[in-house]
Parts: sequence; C-alpha cells; structure tokens
Amino acid sequence: MEFNEKQNEITAKLAKGWNTWDVHSVAAHVYLPQKLRLNIAFVVPHMSAYCGACLWKNVESFGEHSVDGSYTEANLRYLDGIYNVRTAASGAELVIKITPVKPRYNIYIMLEASPVWGSKINITYSGDNLCAECVTANSGNKNSDIKNFTIETLNPTDEPSYNPCTCAHIACKADEPLYFRVNNKLNKAEIDQRLDSAKADWLRTTISADGILGVGLDAMRRSLLWNTIYDPHGNRVITPVSRDWCDPGRTKTFPVNRLGHFVIFGWDTFFASLQLGLISRELAYSNVFAILQGQTPEGMIPFQASANGRTLDRAAPHVGSLCVWKLFMQYGDKWFIEACFDRLLAFNRWRFRERDFNGDGLFEPASVPWAPIKNDDEVMKTPQFNPKYSACLETGLDNSPMWDRAVYDTEKHCLQLSYIGLCSELVFDCEMLEKMAALLGRKSEQDELAGRRIALAARINSQLYNNQIHFYLNKHWDGRFDPCLSITGFYPLTAGIVPSGELEFILNNHLLNPNEFWGDYVIPSVSRNDPGFADQQYWRGRIWAPTNFLAGEGIMRIGRIDILDELVKKGLNLFVDCWRKYGAVGENYNAVTGETAEPDKWSDRFYHWGALLVYMAVQRIVNFNEWKDTVEYNKVPQWLSAVRNVPVGNKMFDAG
Repeated sequence: MEFNEKQNEITAKLAKGWNTWDVHSVAAHVYLPQKLRLNIAFVVPHMSAYCGACLWKNVESFGEHSVDGSYTEANLRYLDGIYNVRTAASGAELVIKITPVKPRYNIYIMLEASPVWGSKINITYSGDNLCAECVTANSGNKNSDIKNFTIETLNPTDEPSYNPCTCAHIACKADEPLYFRVNNKLNKAEIDQRLDSAKADWLRTTISADGILGVGLDAMRRSLLWNTIYDPHGNRVITPVSRDWCDPGRTKTFPVNRLGHFVIFGWDTFFASLQLGLISRELAYSNVFAILQGQTPEGMIPFQASANGRTLDRAAPHVGSLCVWKLFMQYGDKWFIEACFDRLLAFNRWRFRERDFNGDGLFEPASVPWAPIKNDDEVMKTPQFNPKYSACLETGLDNSPMWDRAVYDTEKHCLQLSYIGLCSELVFDCEMLEKMAALLGRKSEQDELAGRRIALAARINSQLYNNQIHFYLNKHWDGRFDPCLSITGFYPLTAGIVPSGELEFILNNHLLNPNEFWGDYVIPSVSRNDPGFADQQYWRGRIWAPTNFLAGEGIMRIGRIDILDELVKKGLNLFVDCWRKYGAVGENYNAVTGETAEPDKWSDRFYHWGALLVYMAVQRIVNFNEWKDTVEYNKVPQWLSAVRNVPVGNKMFDAG
C-alpha cells in the first residue's frame, strides 16, 4: 500500500472520539471528526482574571492519559488554586469531574463549547445547559451527517459578574466538586464509578510494571500521550516534542512562538516512535510517517518540521532507519518497511551526495541556504540563526564544545570538520537499510548500501581514530584532531566497526574512567575534564537520553551487558528521581547534580525523549534487537521488576 494511503488509514484509526487533540490547551477536549471543542476555563471576577488556554505553566502535575482519550487526569493550577480534572469518554459520551485540591477564593470554572478547525456546529442554550448540532460533509455524499450533543452540569450554575468568555458556556462556582456530562444521564455517583473504571481499564491493558520501572513507565506514558495532538492541516495524529513549544506566548532563546500548532524534529520524533511502540503501534507508525512526510524532493529529511514550514538548510541525524527496523522487529509488519524504505534510502543517498564537502569520504555538518521558492509554506518563517550555529544544529548537538574550534566555511556553508557522530550514524544507517533491502528483495540497493558501509567504516578507522589516546575524535580539515572527547566517540561501537583489540582501551580508559565519562550520573555529552563540561548548559556537558540510548545500543552490541546494566540502572534512577521530585521528564539532565529543568538551564520539563532512559530499561527484559534481528526475552535483573503488557506482533506479553 502507498505511503500516503497507509498514513490516512492509520489516521482513521486514531483520529476519532473525545481526546485532548487541541495543542493550545491541555484542558480542552475535541470530538473528532465533528470537531466540537469543550474547554475548561478559569475566571476570577474581582481580579478581572481569565485563563482559557491551560498550558505547561498551568499544570501542577500530569496524571494518566489513555491513547484513545477514554481516560485523562491532570492537576491544573491557576493563580494560587489547584484543581484535579478527570475525564472519561466512550464513543460520543464524555464525563468530566473537577475537584478543588487547593481551592481559591472567588474562582469560577467555565465549560466552553465551540466549533474548531473550520467545523460547522450550531450551539444553543437549553436552560442552563447546551445543545450542539454538528454538521460534517461526508465525502462523496450530498447528505450531511448530523450528530447532536447535549452538554450538562450536575451543579448549580452561577454566572460571574466579570466574564470575558466569547463562546457558549456553562459557568459554575468552583468551591465544590463539579460534574459535567455529555450525551448521557449518569448521576454523580455513576460518574465517579465510570471514571474509576476507565482508569482501571487503561492501566490493566497498557504497558506497566511494579517498582522503579513502573514509576518510569508511568512517566513515559504521560510524557508521550499528553504531548500527542491532532494536526488539522495534515489530518494526522502526531506527538510534538513538547506541546509547550507551540505556545504563542512562551519566551525562549529559540523563537518557538512562530512554529504554529505543532513542531517535530527528525531524530526526536523517530525516538518518540520507539517509545510509542511500547504503547500503540498506530501512534508509533503515525509519527514515523509524519517526519518522513516532511522529506524534500532531493531526499533530505529536515532537522525540523512545523506548521510554519521546514528547515531546508539542515537535515536530521540518521537514526530513522534504526528506529524503523526496531519497530519491525517488534511488530513484524513488512508493509511498514515497504512504506518507509524508499524515503529512508533517499535520505541516505542525499547525505552521501551532499555532505562530503572536501571529497575525503567523510562527512561534515552544514547549513546550506536554499534557493528562493514561491511556496511560502516551504520556508520556516522564523529568523535564521547565524550560519555556523545552524550548521551545528544539523548534528542535533547544538552548542556542544565539539564545535568551539571548528571553522565555518562561508563558501561551502559547512564546518571544516569531519564529524565522527555523523559518520558512525551513516554506517549503521547503511546496515539497517541493507536489512530492509534484503527483506524486500532489493538486491541492487542492498549491494549499493553494503559498498558504502564498508568503505566508510574503513575511512573512520583509518582517519578518525586517535591511536595515541585510543579514542574516536573529530578531525579538522587541516589534519588536526579536535581535542574534545564526546559521547559520539562511542558511536563506532553502535556501528560495529571498532577493532576488537581497541575495545578495552575505549571502555576502560574512557567510558569507565570517572575523570572522563563515568560517575554517579552518566553519560555526559562531553568528558568531565573538558573545559566546556563545567558550563552544564544544554549540550555542554549535560546528560541526554538519546545519546545514552545510542551509546547503549553499541554496548549491547559488543556484549558488555555488565556495563550496559550499570548504564541503564543509573539512567533509570536519574530519571525516576527527577520525576518523583518535580514531575519532570527532562529534555536533559545535569551531569553533576542530577537535576533537570533548572531555572537557569535550557531544559524543557516535559520533553518526551527523556523517557528513552525508561525504554532502555524495558529493553533489558524485552529487547527488539536490531543487530541479531530477533526479539530477546531476557532474565530480569535484580534491580528491575517484571513488565506487563508488552506488545509484540499482534499479542501482549508479560515478561520477567
């Protein structure tokens, strides 16, 4: 089946019913396909205060969130008040309970009803309640499908003296638990029962565990599913890196307020798909398709795609084929490989063709200006960064000390630096694509990829391995090794190209050396004795789950399970500690203190790839091994617990 056809088929399975589809408020539920929006808003009349868009700053803590929206829970904060919001949905029915946790004086809650995304909905009052008549055109049918919704409260209504709400709404004083129901006649006790049952059903059927792994899985599910939204323009369900990055009022160094209603990044989204594979096959595939859909005609998968366009100057790191093949190991869907292969192959060919600027067979980060084009949607409407920094962004390791000494070539628009991380990624990218080509019977492409892989591996070992310190380093065009030791120096382990005689040097002298990469919190992005490590700012010395994952795949590949266990254990402890203390799934973590999302650091507090540290722990029990092309069921380490409801193929397994 063709790529777009498969994407539409998956969207049809996902984009239906009540869910938190609208990126602009975590307190909004939208019913698809009719596109009726119900939103919880707060009003404090004597302060002329109104909040109709609850975003990260309004979230005290996230509770459970099912894939299909059948259950959601969150504690929302407005001013100094905190309110627990629980919802349960079944078909067109919805129940909402809002309970004051920390009541605030004179606060009102409004349940707002409105059409969204161009829908045609007539909303009228019926006493204190609302009636919505939704009219949606059926494709190929002159008639219209009309769906009626009755929206009621079981509490006394009370219109505040100050009310800036501009749509139909139900207003209640928020000094007691509030109950709302849609298209049902449940009483308060029955609503409580439905909420409890919906939560129990979700937890009974989704991946879970006891102990520290269970806590980590709770956080992983919530960080992914609370970030999942509906993209009305592309008609797809996607998981932005963080809903907060789409907040038009947010201030950040990166001008995220100009990204529109979604933003996805190349390697972030591929890694999200891996985690989503533990929860929902359709959500995993939908996100893979979303980032592949942003591919340029030349074959480049962009560093970033958003509602306001793509970054046409720089590409994403090459992790897509590895993630896609691991998902194939998990689910066994050959059609998924058929749908993805040509796009991933085109990206591989593009990189070999476009990113070797000095012709030495190694590859450089770059930011190449695009030719003027007429379609404004194709261009990011955000101000461009300075050229050198844009080239650094192509690596995914934005401000790493690796780039401090790099010269930016203003004519070729690249760093005059052969990058070990990218070169290693391309080796295992070729390897994964070879496996896909073999599966599909594409012998010519398989041979093509094998040739590139073997030649590049030889060049890496002959040109980027420093025999004096026994480590892989970046190299400047003038022949100097760059002195910065980075976690990307372990990527050749992942690529499977390190000579056996060098393994112990790399592991003992560098990875396990507490003066460099080992310690209480591991693995930092650069060695602890690098001058940039002390900054602990973004990629300058902090711990990142995606690079830990890639390095961990290499450690697993060479069979050093003893080291892998320590890495995974330390990462899971770090993750869960921050989740328990702050409710944070960190974009990155402090390698000295173990903190995340500190006020003076660049680290989003609810960024889903942080939970790769949990995915790595699940892999110690059920591993979709891309190197051995098999599913491994391993003995549970003593520091972990058994895991329940792991989806493999068309079945769910309890393992351990």
